[in-house]
Amino acid sequence: MQGETKTWKLIIGRGKHNVSRSVYILHTQEQNWQQILRNQHNNYYLASIARAVYALGGIAVGRKLRREKLIFDGAAIHYELDTDGDVLIMGLEVNSSYNPKRGQQTTGLYQVDCSAARDRDFEWSTRDKAKTKMTLSHRWNKSHYAAVSGKFESKEVAGSMLINHISNAYKAGIKEHDINRQGNHYSLYWQNGNHKSDKQRDHLVSLIQQAVASGARVNWLVHGEGAITFVRAMQTLEKRLSPAPVAPAREKELRENLKLQTVYFSNPRGKETGKNTLEALSKKVGFDYLGTNINPGDVFHNPDARSAAFGKGGAVIGAITLSGAAGTLGADDILKSFTQAVNAETLGWSAATLVAGYFVVRDKIKTNSGYARNLPGFISSTFGDGNQRWVG
Repeated sequence: MQGETKTWKLIIGRGKHNVSRSVYILHTQEQNWQQILRNQHNNYYLASIARAVYALGGIAVGRKLRREKLIFDGAAIHYELDTDGDVLIMGLEVNSSYNPKRGQQTTGLYQVDCSAARDRDFEWSTRDKAKTKMTLSHRWNKSHYAAVSGKFESKEVAGSMLINHISNAYKAGIKEHDINRQGNHYSLYWQNGNHKSDKQRDHLVSLIQQAVASGARVNWLVHGEGAITFVRAMQTLEKRLSPAPVAPAREKELRENLKLQTVYFSNPRGKETGKNTLEALSKKVGFDYLGTNINPGDVFHNPDARSAAFGKGGAVIGAITLSGAAGTLGADDILKSFTQAVNAETLGWSAATLVAGYFVVRDKIKTNSGYARNLPGFISSTFGDGNQRWVG
């Protein structure tokens, strides 16, 4: 290819980064790829993708005018070589459930401590040893604080990041400098994946029941996929608040105690995690529901973000011009493609036949990229760490 066209944009030129081939991407994906390369130093996924792109420009990557696929850590790039030997990237496929192998990170209850730090006023660090119960006597503003984690690289990362969610969720009742004090701690229910596990649900139920039995005030922060576990725990608690059957009078007392526990959901993900659903179930079970903070870029995993992004009938998206043979996709086409992607379960990488304009994300799913560039934060929220951070 002799330079850029309306359809193809240069992302890596010959002679740069020791590449012998120029690498082009579809103009509809330009913003996405620029964001990947720009943020590669802060995210494992993006760094892996960037390395793969550079590799395409420097090795014998395939045969001319034949669709090829480069598979690497948790992802694959679909591309072909043109008549000049340059690389034309058709799309990116990401397995968002992929996690690199790491050290021991056992699901369980951990204590996250606040301590003085040399280069800043304070830091929050997660203890290595799991606990069997929360230290409910430890409180700020007359309440113990606890978090249920979504997906993070480790319990240490979760512990250091979720304190910001707690601070923002409960800022109306307590000042930040009262939270970030040496000696303070919060309880972290860290989940190393498998948020639909019955075992993890039951463990969380036990923690809540312990607090209910003692009449303790607990302020919960439920993050990301942790909302799945918390919803399932509430469904169990709705039927019974005690591990063993109790007299009606005691059951009534436990119901009153549950009202002392407040819950706030931040960036919730998964089935039955819409704001209205979470609020209704929390109040039905007996929790003091404080609120839900939605990540607007998390359109694959959160129903409220999806509704806000597409609007009624997908009108928010509008028409996306893809150029070339792909033509123009209207809002209905994009919404249909997106809906199929969200609901698809069986499409494997090898089954995909990508066409110009496709940008592939989520576990083994193919979908059009038009909506991606219309949603700020979509890339980092979908397969990066954007959903790990407080949004708002």
